[in-house]
Amino acid sequence: MKEEVFRYGENNRGYGMVTVPASLENAPVVVTFNAGLIHREGPYRLNVLVCRALAEIGFIAIRIDLSGKGDTPAREGLSNRESVALDWKYIKASINDRFGERNLTLMGLCSGADTAITITAEEKDVKGLILLDPVSPVDADFHRRALKAKLTNIHKWLNLPANILRRFRRGMGWETDPYQHMASLRDAPTPQDARCCFTHIVSNNGRVLAVFTSHAVDRYNQEGQFTRAMEIDGFDRCCEEVYWPCVEHIFPVQVHRDRLMEKIDDWARRQFSVLNQRAG
Repeated sequence: MKEEVFRYGENNRGYGMVTVPASLENAPVVVTFNAGLIHREGPYRLNVLVCRALAEIGFIAIRIDLSGKGDTPAREGLSNRESVALDWKYIKASINDRFGERNLTLMGLCSGADTAITITAEEKDVKGLILLDPVSPVDADFHRRALKAKLTNIHKWLNLPANILRRFRRGMGWETDPYQHMASLRDAPTPQDARCCFTHIVSNNGRVLAVFTSHAVDRYNQEGQFTRAMEIDGFDRCCEEVYWPCVEHIFPVQVHRDRLMEKIDDWARRQFSVLNQRAG
């Protein structure tokens, strides 16, 4: 395994790093995207850890700085979606030039998951997705489960005064939500984007790992909700869901990062032959 610079775009303006496995034979590619404006390393070097772990399994693992993030300069005069689409065109061309045509797995946290979904809605070679806190539609019982959880959670009642004070302080502008800035950077996929993405994955016999943390509690509160709410035939056979409501969004706790790495490693090993299988 070795690590090298990965360049893409006009005049090689785009920057990334690629972790190359010991053998390139039958090696699929995984591409990780920025979370918000965070450098390609990811929060707490999460993308670095993932790329190195997947390279040990046999993936060509690339962590990318999209335009305007990390070491890649911004594109002028383009919307976020237009910029991402152009970046992806050049990223894929660089992958093909360097490694030949390969099956692709895309990974992202938060806005990185959004990017992976919007790209997959149009990209025929995406075989796998690793999504950390993607936007989830709610199912019919979501609000009932949410109300029950609030009424039966003793910690909610014990923390009620502090929560009221926190909401008051944020309403007055005296305190900021630590995740508000990251949330404002999200260009969330539309329902049509998501449906096209996951319909494509099903038709391509692909695989999805979707991990939800405490950050998703306003839209997700039970394993299985994601596939049920998408209402796509066969999606439940392709998608593996994990719900960790006690884990923070950017995995700042070492034991939680270790748990995530173990999950991704286990999933990737079990799905490697599927993720590597070419269509047709």
